[in-house]
Amino acid sequence: MRTSRRSLSSRTVLLIILASNVSAQTGPQAVSTALGGTSWQLVKFQGSDDKTLAPDDRAKYTIAFEGDGSVSVRIDCNRGRGTWKSEGPNQLRFGPLALTRAMCPPAPLNDRVAKDWPYVRSYVLRNGHLFLSLVADRGSYEFEPLSAQGTTTAEVWGTASYRERIALPPHAVFEATLEDVSKADAAPEVIGQAHIENPANPPIRFEIAYNPSLVNPSHRYAVRARIVVDGKLFFTTDQNYPVLGAGQNSEVSLLLRRAAVSTAGRSAETPAPSGLHSRPSLENTYWKLTRVGGTDVPVASTLREPYFALNSESHRVSGSGGCNGLTGSYELNGQNLTFRQMASTMMACPEGMDTEKAFLQALTKVRKWKIAEQRLQLLDASDNEVASLEVRYTK
Repeated sequence: MRTSRRSLSSRTVLLIILASNVSAQTGPQAVSTALGGTSWQLVKFQGSDDKTLAPDDRAKYTIAFEGDGSVSVRIDCNRGRGTWKSEGPNQLRFGPLALTRAMCPPAPLNDRVAKDWPYVRSYVLRNGHLFLSLVADRGSYEFEPLSAQGTTTAEVWGTASYRERIALPPHAVFEATLEDVSKADAAPEVIGQAHIENPANPPIRFEIAYNPSLVNPSHRYAVRARIVVDGKLFFTTDQNYPVLGAGQNSEVSLLLRRAAVSTAGRSAETPAPSGLHSRPSLENTYWKLTRVGGTDVPVASTLREPYFALNSESHRVSGSGGCNGLTGSYELNGQNLTFRQMASTMMACPEGMDTEKAFLQALTKVRKWKIAEQRLQLLDASDNEVASLEVRYTK
């Protein structure tokens, strides 16, 4: 009986050692894949029935494997993110794919690639090409290196919308720029642009191509956009939308606002859009802060512009100091105006805080108002200007 137990114990130890050796040889740590850090574009899909599907533009169907196990894809006009893993030689599995849902022009591969995504089981690198095989001989995808056709660009993509129910007029042009906004005391550096003539009504989908070698990981980048009609500003973003930096990705959703400017002393490129009154109302108007305490207000490169709007029904104030949101109430009696119970959120921002503080202090001093052209002056009890704003659009 003792001999039997010793024999069993020895066998158990031996099995554990053998199992450990096998695990060390075949576990994920011992598997060396050449996929991490590579990018590919689709050459064709070969079905098990010998049916072949090839894209009209290979660069519209791409896949990029990151070394951290994440993967990014492009399927025509849609973009997606997911995960990948290889648990053995030439084995490959993808995790769930989060894919945008833009309405791309009909193409046989659009639906096929997304549906086949969960069924990829293996890969082969042959003659510089990547072959992804599906389970149960359902077919395979052939890719070539993304640089095979000299591709040296990356892309930021997204959508642009506005709240107004307005159809864009003829000759509208959508423009978006990717900018380096790292230097607060200098104009942003444009590193990529998108230009779409006669865009469809929102959401407007766009792509901005840029050279990755121009991107510095320590810098900050943002997207701005506008819609121009016959050379005149119609809609525009009033803040930067960060991309590419720490914690950011390459996809962005923009909100454009109706543009309006003074008819005096401003560029002819940005006149007031049709429907804006020559003398806007104090209430129900978006007023952008341009001067406070006698000092012109620069818009911080990464923050929203300081503004407020007065709601004539609720007598509530809404707006932004440039960093934090503003809220409160007001009393209006003819040319007399007083702000009450003004408050703001408590977020700290790297720039613009001095302007925000001055704006809030100015509002506590306001006793009167007057509008000249498209400009609003806020005055104290002695008729001294404490702040000046210009109309952006009427609500």
